[in-house]
Amino acid sequence: MSKTLIVYYSRKGENYWNGSIKNLSKGNTEIVAEMIADITGG
Repeated sequence: MSKTLIVYYSRKGENYWNGSIKNLSKGNTEIVAEMIADITGG
């Protein structure tokens, strides 16, 4: 059984999103890291 470690740095708050600055409750990188974790089972 192998283990998967997904390490990321994400900043919530004011972020560039969809062409403008938005106040996000979850950072863009965190969202992508969760997608990767779902795909890889990590």
